[in-house]
Amino acid sequence: MSTDLWEYRPGPHHAAELSLAGYEVEATDGPLGRVEQDTGDHLLVDAELWVPGSRVLVPVGLVARIDHLELTVHLDCPRARVRSAPPPAAVELGAHRTR
Repeated sequence: MSTDLWEYRPGPHHAAELSLAGYEVEATDGPLGRVEQDTGDHLLVDAELWVPGSRVLVPVGLVARIDHLELTVHLDCPRARVRSAPPPAAVELGAHRTR
């Protein structure tokens, strides 16, 4: 079964009307940063905690779960995998992907 990286998996419990902006992002090997923008198909993350001065795109398909009480997005991958995501300039920020 293949997972579309640009769609949430069943079960992460993300309400479409709730933005994840401001949530902390945790990879399997530690903190990644804080969500700056939630476009629906990816999260723009300020990764200052991990790599000073960097921003990374995280496809929502990498989200394992969302803890709304702790305001934390948990990924199912290490931080190094996020490094292979397209740079923020490669994606039109603020736009939702259309099918």
